[in-house]
Formats: sequence, C-alpha cells, structure tokens
Amino acid sequence: MFFGRLIPLLFAAPSSISPSRQIVNDVEKLYADLDVANLSRKYTDTIKFSYVSPPSLTHTNSWRCDSQKEERKYDLDQDNVFEQISLSHNASKPLAIYLPGLDGVGISATTQFDDLAEQFELWRMSIAASDRTTFTDLTETVSAFINDVALKQNRSVILIGESFGGLLAPAVALRAKAQHFRRRRNDDDDSSSVGQIKGMVLVNPATSFDETSWSTVAPLLAQLKHLRDVDDDKSEESSSLPSAYSVVGGLALAATVPDSTQFRRIISMITNTPVTNADDLADTVESIVTGFGILDKSLPADTIEFRVGQWLPVGCSVVNPRLETLDVPTLVIAGQDDNMLPTKDEAKRLVDVMPNAVKLEVRGSGHFVLDDRVNLTKAIIESPIDPFNKKDEPPYDPIKDWDLPGEDEIKEVLERQVKPLRNLVSPVFFSTGVDGKRRMGLSHVPSAEGGKPVLITANHQFGGIDLGLIISQLIEDRGIKARGLAHPVIFAAGNQLSGGGPNTVQPPPGGGDPNKDGQFQKFGAVKVTPRNYYRLMQTGQTALLFPGGVREVFHGKDEAYQLFWPETTDFVRTAARFNATIVPLSAVGAADSVNILVDAPDLLNLPFGLGDRIKNQSASTVSARFDTDNSAELFQPPFALPKPLPARHYFIFGKPFSTEHVDHSDKDACHQLYQDIQQEMKRGFDDVLRARKHDPYEDTPRRIAFERLTGKTAPTFPLSDLQ
Repeated sequence: MFFGRLIPLLFAAPSSISPSRQIVNDVEKLYADLDVANLSRKYTDTIKFSYVSPPSLTHTNSWRCDSQKEERKYDLDQDNVFEQISLSHNASKPLAIYLPGLDGVGISATTQFDDLAEQFELWRMSIAASDRTTFTDLTETVSAFINDVALKQNRSVILIGESFGGLLAPAVALRAKAQHFRRRRNDDDDSSSVGQIKGMVLVNPATSFDETSWSTVAPLLAQLKHLRDVDDDKSEESSSLPSAYSVVGGLALAATVPDSTQFRRIISMITNTPVTNADDLADTVESIVTGFGILDKSLPADTIEFRVGQWLPVGCSVVNPRLETLDVPTLVIAGQDDNMLPTKDEAKRLVDVMPNAVKLEVRGSGHFVLDDRVNLTKAIIESPIDPFNKKDEPPYDPIKDWDLPGEDEIKEVLERQVKPLRNLVSPVFFSTGVDGKRRMGLSHVPSAEGGKPVLITANHQFGGIDLGLIISQLIEDRGIKARGLAHPVIFAAGNQLSGGGPNTVQPPPGGGDPNKDGQFQKFGAVKVTPRNYYRLMQTGQTALLFPGGVREVFHGKDEAYQLFWPETTDFVRTAARFNATIVPLSAVGAADSVNILVDAPDLLNLPFGLGDRIKNQSASTVSARFDTDNSAELFQPPFALPKPLPARHYFIFGKPFSTEHVDHSDKDACHQLYQDIQQEMKRGFDDVLRARKHDPYEDTPRRIAFERLTGKTAPTFPLSDLQ
C-alpha cells in the first residue's frame, strides 16, 4: 500500500526533487524491487517465496534486489537449492518466513528486512494482485513451502505474519499440528510434526477482523470501480485522473493506517512541497494522481473485494475457535494506536486464549508498526521463541558478564548524547596523586588491577545529568570502565534512552541480555543495591557511587556543594573488605546553572491538594536506600528554572585512599576513613570555587563563542591555583 512505504520515507535524506515526487518515485521503485526479487521460487502462477540475502553480502548493504545480483549463484529451480542456502551459513541461522498483509508483498515491513536477513535465513511470501486462491489453498501453499525449505532439511521455522499474515500464520501452524496427529494415528515415522513451527510473530494480526466494520466498508469501496468504467465510456481524458476507488480508498487508508506521529510527518512533507510556479503545481498534481494510481495497481478494487470477502472471514472462522489448542511460542506485537484493527484489545485476547503467547505493545504506533522505531529482530531474539536456543544457557549476569559496547557504538553514543552537553558546559577534569598534588587530566586516577577494586565516591550534582560526562571521560582518557550505581527510578529512565524499544509498554519476556535495554545498562550501570555494590567490589571492578543520592540531586537554594551522606559507613567497610582504593570526586557547576525558587520540602505545603499529591507520589517511589522506607526519601525536585546558559563544569578526582591496611570490622577506623574522604571532597569544592574565579572563560557566552570560533576547548585557570 502507498502509505506503507511512505512511513519509512519520512526519515529519508532530503532530495533535489519535490518531496511528493520523491515519495511516488520511491514507492514505485520499492514495489518493483519487491516484485522482481532475484531469488524466488514460484509455487503457483501467482504465489512465490523470495530469499532475502544478508545485506552484508551485497554491494550496497541492502535487501533491495538491485543489490543482490551477485547472489544469483543459486538456481532456485534446483531441488537442492534450500540445502545450498542453508549450507552457505552452516545452518547457523534460524529459518524465518514473512507472511504479508492484504497487499500481498509486505511493503510495510521493508525497513525490517535488512536486520532480519542478517540474523535469520529470511524468506518472504509474495502474492500477485491477480491471485484468487482460497484461504485453504493459501494455507496449503505456505505449508508446501515449509515442507521444502524446512521439513526436508530437518529444520524448524519461525512464521512472521503481519496484519492478514498474522491470521495466515496460525492457520499454517494449526495445519502442521493436524498433519502431525494424522501421522501419529497412522504410525507414520515421518519427522513432520507441529515442532516444525518453532514460533510465531503476529504483528497487528487480523484475527480481530470480525470485530471491525471492514467487511461492510471494503465492498463499498470496491464498488467505486464502476465509476471508472462510466467515466471511461464518456471521456478518454478521464483515464488520466485517479479513479474514485483509489481516491476514496487512499483517504480511508490515510485515516486508519498511519499513527499520529507518522501522519504529522506526512502532512509536513506534503505542505513543505514548494509550489512557486505553474510547473511546480503541475508536478505536485501529477505526483498526487500517480500516488493514488499506485493503489489501483498494487491493490485493485477487485482484489481488495476478493481478499476482504474471502480470506479474512474464512480465516477468522478457521483460526479463532482453535487458537486455544495452538501451543506454539508466540509473540504478539501490537500498535496501541492501531485505527484499522482493534489490536490493543486483540493482543490481550490472544495472550489470554493461546497457551504460550506474550505481547509487546508499542506505544504511539498504529497499524504499520514496523517502521524504524521498532527493532523486530531484537524483539524476536529476546522473546520466548528463543530462536538461538539460549534459554538453557546461564542467565546474563549484569555484574560479571557486562562489557563495553563496540568502539563504533561508543563513538555514536558520545556524539549523539554526550557531545551536546560537553559543548554547553566545557568540562575540565583534574586528578590528584597520593602526595595530594593536583594534575590536569585523569592521569592519576587509579585503575582496578590485580583483583583490587576501585571505588569512586562523588557528590550528586543538581539534576544528576553529569553521569555521562564522568563515565565517558574515564573511558576515553584512561580506558577505565566505571560501573555507575544508579537510583532505581533513574535506572528505569535509562531504559528509555535507546531506540528500538523506547515505546514498548511491556518488553518481550524470556531471556535476552538486559544490557541491551538502555544506555545506562549498556555503559555498565546497575541498580544501587547493597548486593550489587558488594559484588562489584568482590569482582575487582571500578564502581561509581553517589552516597548523597536523591537528597543531593534535589538540594535546596542554599545547599550547593554540600554533602548529604548517610551516617552509616557501610560502603567504606565493604570497600575495605576487598582492599579497594577509594577516590573522592568533587564536581562543581550544575548548581550554578539553575535558579532554585522553591525548595522541595516547601512544595509539600502547596494548597489545593497539590502538596499532598507530591507527598503521595514521592512516597510511592522506590527508595534507593535499603535501610529506609520510601517515605523517608523525598523524591521531588525543587521548583527551579534553568539559567539561559549553563555554567562551566569542573571535576576534581581527589587523593586516593587505600584500604589495604584498614580492618573492615574496625568501626572506628572505617568511620575515620569515611570522614577523611568527605574532607578530601570538601577540599576539592573549596579549591575549585576559589580557582574558577581566575578562569578566563568562566563566562559562558564568551567561552562558547571562543570554542565555536576556534574549534578548541577553552583554556581554564592555571593549575597552580588549585594547589
């Protein structure tokens, strides 16, 4: 469908031609690529299955057929071609078959094909617009292909069905189950069984078709085809105009297919089309006419009438009464804002009815949920389908198993998330030797070696936004992989920083590496619990701890650069148990970047029930401190307004303290070390607050202007001012 391809184009690079013309050209090219795939095997005159080559094996890193000419080495008419393709990856890739929606080609899923083909041996089904196969024969055709590509090779298959394909997939699985029981009754040793279907992914499945009015609306739309016949008899010129079916049908799709985000981008793209003269206007009109014509070609009125009238009601009558018997691991992906089908309710029903189904709801997404805001490959891998059979492996241990992501990903995250903040606050880092002398840079920050851990204790600056600055600088300058100990709420917020899954309401249960869920975990953060902290020290790692927690993050008007640490010295005692080196870190700058107008405790006294609401919300927030209840920790920021430009940030890693000769059971010794650490941090505050008065670029506008003009970091005060 036209709108299926339009959605990926919303993220495309600008073109020299008009946006409307570019959209039409790209949609037509995409339909052509889907139709003339290089590696296809026909099972009927109108149904074929096409192999999608891994993009890494193509010369343009794409599934598009133009990019796969070198893959023509396979002769899909040979009987052993499926074995050849399996051997090409040593049978290491799970087999996946994509079953399309009513359009018959799956244009809405094309943004997913590259990732899927890289991880799976991916085949996609194509059904010509002229096809008039019954639903039963359609099911048998898919089963015949599975028999050739999977069963004869002793392989199982994952069915990925979108929209109508989400109705066809369970029908195929039910047929496989029936065949299995027939063979058992006949004592047939044929290896065929329901086990050939390893799992199903149902994306906005049309199993809910009976709950819609499409059985009435679609035939009415199809009847508009007769208006074209009347017009054609009256005037030859009418053939150059879009048909009534394509216009009304296109508008119906526009109203039901895109979600709100996609629709806004479509409107923006159209309204941004420049029309400055008659030629521009003619081109725009021609593009619109051609665009509507795509619906006439790809999904003609006769085709939509047949498929809505024959496939969907028959499929629902076959599948829905039998779903409770289908014990196949199933992932239901549901766009919460699907206006074409009642998918949100349907996902809940399927999970309740099917014995082995889970759902993944995607907030803000509509019927075409598989745009590049969703990572289908990741969702499948982390679902109970378990395509790589990892459920028997030891579960992922975020303490022992974590490692930094690859160099390219680190660079990408630093460029996208850390660099903008660096450009604003121009951070300056200092370190301190055991002799107490300051040095520019991080050369004197100790690293965890020989099994001896390092604990960095820092003040939590206002808002707590400088964690990325600290972690990234340690990685870049010293290769130190510091593990941040994060508040449970902040930790959860970190999960929403990565793409692919930020909109998920419920992540796919079952297995998977939690490290993939968010940037905080990806870069080593773990929840601040006594057990996690203990294990980091036990395993000889570098930990970054903020003992002041929420109290420091949300400090009051006159409390900048004060420490609000608990009275207990537990973290020192644990560090001493494992002979850790403790490094105080004094951070300055965030408190000078905001104007605090009302302190957090004063907000509790607001009238009209506002204060009580704040108090209740804070009490319901999980406390980071295990020895206090939730109500003892006020998780509420003060009312503050950011200054037009933030102040420069300074970080001083203070004098390291060795605990090698501190007895962790000696409370007095641990308490004294606790006080020494605090004193060293306060020395850091005092030194920076005094020295920064001599920073020639303390003034933010002047500093930013210098860095923009020179491309260099602005210099700071002389190192001697810190001594």
